[in-house]
Amino acid sequence: MITEMDLDRLIRDLSAPDEETWRPAWNAFKELGGAGVDALVAELVDEKSPLDWARAGTLLRQLGDPAFCAVRDAVAADLPEEPARRARWTFGGFFGEHWDRLMESLEHPSPDVRAGAALCLQRMGEEALPASDALIRLLGDPDANVRQRAAWALQEIGPGVLDALRKVRRSGPAAYRPAAFRTMVNIGGPDVLSPEDQELWRRYLGAKAAADRPQSIWENSCFAVPGGEQEDILKTLEFSDPGPMYFDLGLAVASGSWWTAPPVEHPDRAEAFITPELDGWTLIVSGWCYPAWDEKWYARTRDALRRLSTRFGVAWGFAGRGYGGTAAWACAKNGDIIWEREVTDDDEWGEDDPTEGIDTDEPLGIDPTELTEDTPMHGTGLRALTPYGRDAPRSDE
Repeated sequence: MITEMDLDRLIRDLSAPDEETWRPAWNAFKELGGAGVDALVAELVDEKSPLDWARAGTLLRQLGDPAFCAVRDAVAADLPEEPARRARWTFGGFFGEHWDRLMESLEHPSPDVRAGAALCLQRMGEEALPASDALIRLLGDPDANVRQRAAWALQEIGPGVLDALRKVRRSGPAAYRPAAFRTMVNIGGPDVLSPEDQELWRRYLGAKAAADRPQSIWENSCFAVPGGEQEDILKTLEFSDPGPMYFDLGLAVASGSWWTAPPVEHPDRAEAFITPELDGWTLIVSGWCYPAWDEKWYARTRDALRRLSTRFGVAWGFAGRGYGGTAAWACAKNGDIIWEREVTDDDEWGEDDPTEGIDTDEPLGIDPTELTEDTPMHGTGLRALTPYGRDAPRSDE
């Protein structure tokens, strides 16, 4: 029978910095199983304990259902902020081997426990599909964090939950329907919605676009042309399937960090965000536009700049990777590239006009990094499918 003195010695050895000392104690706790759980949980939530809390939490995750239940009780307890955080971190690392306990935890009185169980299922991805009905019920949870965690878990499970979410959209409960709508769009984009919901989505985007304001563009590639002729841009670049889009989501779509339709190898090249007219210029934002660090693809960029400048007289290209990354400018006039420059450190730009010293009298197109909410804006943005988005092999084929 294990004594308190034995547990104290094991905790002391487990706290040692050298693996030769702590590893035997680790193995001894695994042999003890449930008999050592309470001592480890006590160390986990004790801010004065010499035992590294992450080591204690990781070990607890390996000790089976007794540890699951004890950690769950700690999550549900009224602990100070730091011990509570440690307990939640440990609880979030239990996975499918505790399936029945996880399903019970989705209905636990504590919202922290419900959220933690949803996080465990989120980390399981597609393997958590059998829990989808229970997670959908949490979309109507009174706690906002639980609702969000359930939505994220459903998103990670993926397309397998779409039929169940469509059923919610058709039949309710009504309290779940908005979250079901958002979750479906985040899983597969508007194409997975019913025709009625697709129309709702279009109206939503139109309303958001009508109230839109500009944002600074640091990490997206873009073209800029004078004026606000979006239709001529679509024709010149052979873009298709345009629809209303607002700045925040438009930049995410253009970078490939949100849904793209259809799925392709390079999602940042599949779609473009065409901005409203901004202080006399319109920007075409997409990885398709100006990846200066990809020489093979950049040949297409040069061609697109030439075509735009033939139609609009002048066209600028910009590529940026945020602070400290690659940045580039190019300018085309009446069908010819007249100037281009690339740097690998944004600091090289300094306060200077990047066209300084260049033999061109063309004014610098609007600087996408300096856009603000106060930049004059007319019209609404568009999302459009690029030729690459239409023609590239599908990544799911």
